[in-house]
Amino acid sequence: AVRLESSYPQVTRYMVVVSTNGRQDTEESIVLGIDFVSSDSCCTMGLVLPLWSDTRIHLDGDGGFSVSTVNRVHVFKPVSVQAMWSALQSLHKACEVARCHNYYPGSLFLTWVSYYQSQVSSSQLCVNEWNAMQDVESHRATSPILFTDLPTERERTERLIKMRLREIMMQKDLENVTSKEIRTELEMQMVCNLREFKEFIDNEMIIILGQMDSPTEIFDHVFLGSEWNASNLEELQNSGVRYILNVTREIDNFFPGMFEYHNIRVYDEEATNLLEYWNDTYKFITKAK
Repeated sequence: AVRLESSYPQVTRYMVVVSTNGRQDTEESIVLGIDFVSSDSCCTMGLVLPLWSDTRIHLDGDGGFSVSTVNRVHVFKPVSVQAMWSALQSLHKACEVARCHNYYPGSLFLTWVSYYQSQVSSSQLCVNEWNAMQDVESHRATSPILFTDLPTERERTERLIKMRLREIMMQKDLENVTSKEIRTELEMQMVCNLREFKEFIDNEMIIILGQMDSPTEIFDHVFLGSEWNASNLEELQNSGVRYILNVTREIDNFFPGMFEYHNIRVYDEEATNLLEYWNDTYKFITKAK
């Protein structure tokens, strides 16, 4: 068990490596994320991460490391150099065993992990922190933006424009309003002159218009949607969505805890090979069906 840094003073976090002998009488390991909230007398679990044969560990050069396995990436920042050394020793040992015996999802290995997965009960605040991704560009509003440089004043203004612009456009009859009228209302809400952002606002309006399209119904149980659809809670609930397959590297899971997510961490580029993820995505969609 190794203590980790936390974004919230009232939360104490631990990364715990749990190992046991499995069905094949070989050692199997998982990583648990444990939360202690100062107002509670007990701990809760916020993360369960099985260590499969493809698990990789990367130092981030900033006092922490990431663990990636089966298209999941989680970042851990121990509170001291000694704590990080202890964590890395345990993890490397567990990963070596997993590679040696070729542990893979869907096999007879790590069947006991389902017990721990059923016990995840940390608050959404804690779960969000365990799932914070290093290179996400589009964050859910309540997610702590960790491990990134502080944004410039212009970047902060652009983020606020994006958020307010979406809200305004969702409330307007876009058939009977001009882009200038929308920009004027935006300036009134933000109480500032946005003349130097005119081009940025117009471009953002076009992007938002494209995103505001309804999701496409592929099958009775499958919708194809955009970031806009994935962040629209009312639309998701009205459509009866319970599972979300997030095939992006840049976009956050907006409602963890409300929906079951599966992430394929790839960039939206022509050269990306999606076929190698076919089995995982097929199983997830079949489970949803």
